[in-house]
Amino acid sequence: MKFCTYTIISCLLISSFAHSQNINKTILIDGLLRNYIVHLPPAFDAVKKLPLIVALHGGGGTAKATVDFYDLEPLADKNTFIVVYPDAVNKAWNIPGMASRVKRLNINVDDVKFISVLLDTMIAHYKANDKKVFCTGISRGAMFSYYLADALNARITAIAPVCGGISATMATTYSFKKPIPVLMINGTADPLVNYNGGFGRMNNRNDGNDDADLLPTETLLKKIVSLNACNAKPAITQLPDADVSDECTETESIYNCNNVKVDFIKIENGGHTWACGTQYLPKFIIGKVCRDFSASQKIFDFFMQY
Repeated sequence: MKFCTYTIISCLLISSFAHSQNINKTILIDGLLRNYIVHLPPAFDAVKKLPLIVALHGGGGTAKATVDFYDLEPLADKNTFIVVYPDAVNKAWNIPGMASRVKRLNINVDDVKFISVLLDTMIAHYKANDKKVFCTGISRGAMFSYYLADALNARITAIAPVCGGISATMATTYSFKKPIPVLMINGTADPLVNYNGGFGRMNNRNDGNDDADLLPTETLLKKIVSLNACNAKPAITQLPDADVSDECTETESIYNCNNVKVDFIKIENGGHTWACGTQYLPKFIIGKVCRDFSASQKIFDFFMQY
């Protein structure tokens, strides 16, 4: 269980000699008051520019709940990152060409504009480095991370989507103007974002809609590898089975793409979950939580390369 307890230990060590803070903020976008939370590391005052992680909640989630669920802040404090947690309207990011399980999706909301203005705000008022902007999230947050890598390609440095994908509709125009590093983490037993593509068990009401028909995970991987002009053959590693009781095993495939990398972690028997995170719903709904590695740590290790 060492992988899962690492960030908790780091948090205790850091809090003993320094202070971090979370600030609740609002911003007006197209007549809507949008909420977000800013996490500032202890060394904020001593640094001129800091890397920024945009942590996107999943469908039905909130910025507030995401703070604890992703557990990014101990690592952000240790490595001097800012983390910003934006809130979607009605708890669902509006992604053109992507259907949502959240019934109250507001298709008139411009969430790309929201994130772009939010980046401007973080750069102007919180010392965010405009050359080091990273996005991560689970489920709908992962899908929005993929979308931002295209829609805000010039502004995003790297993404780390967990349990996400893109739809058949979105795939028809999906592209990168510049190569972008991608860390993908997907479970083979995810009932919501099916590893083999399609609509997922909880999205049957959108059956037949290309906006809800997700690409198979490995098809999406091949597309991203191609967009980044990567080497066709990755370096493949079997990750240590640190917790045999979780019934999961993991394979990591790393593709070199000139100055960027595509890193894919395939979790055998993994569910719609955050590795080393909480079992936030019963296994029969979301599947199993892998406890062999920390998704938060992997994400930081990946972002730190850039």
